[in-house]
Amino acid sequence: MNGWHLKLLATGLLLLHLADSQALQNPAVLLFGATLTDARAFAVEHASRRGWSIREVTANAALFEQVLDGEETDAILVVQRLLRIRAEFAEESDGVRVSLRAEEVEWPETDREWMADVTGRYADNLANALSSLRAKWDAWRGNSASLPNAPSSRFHGGVPPDSSRMAAEPIGTWAYAAERYAQSRGCELTERATQLESNGQDWERHWVFCRDGSRISVRCRYGDCTTGP
Repeated sequence: MNGWHLKLLATGLLLLHLADSQALQNPAVLLFGATLTDARAFAVEHASRRGWSIREVTANAALFEQVLDGEETDAILVVQRLLRIRAEFAEESDGVRVSLRAEEVEWPETDREWMADVTGRYADNLANALSSLRAKWDAWRGNSASLPNAPSSRFHGGVPPDSSRMAAEPIGTWAYAAERYAQSRGCELTERATQLESNGQDWERHWVFCRDGSRISVRCRYGDCTTGP
């Protein structure tokens, strides 16, 4: 084997090592007792309830999006920057492990598109989202196990039943941005989903619920948030 082939092999091994290291660093959580179908459906439902757009769902992954910046031109929202979260599902002996990876995309689906991995920057937010997902899964699983003659299929059509969705509350496009702003003001998020209070053509007002029992009114315009009146 000549020097060029050795260098090529070394480069390939390094890239493989970096990819494996990155996968290990991505925030992850185990949903005990879940099947792959259950975990995927539950995660998609959870993300939808939190205000995320569902871009793509495959057998072992799901892709969620949230607009961060944009402007309206001729009544059409032109997205300038969005946050994209990729959830990956891996079966294990005790359940399914869900891992998350974050990516910011500028000028999506244009010839100016540019993206960057921001998993590290959003690590705390991703960990909180996974903790919330597991708590809701554990609660649903516990309630399901206590029901007499519970059917063996957890979800009908791959979607959690209404009883697992908590109280129906309106959500908004920029709920996640509102939560990030509230956290910057010292709010420690609870398991309760952020609630859309009101909205207009290019703005939303949210209630973000904090662990100390308080709630913060946050107004967002194209993902740019401030404390609401």
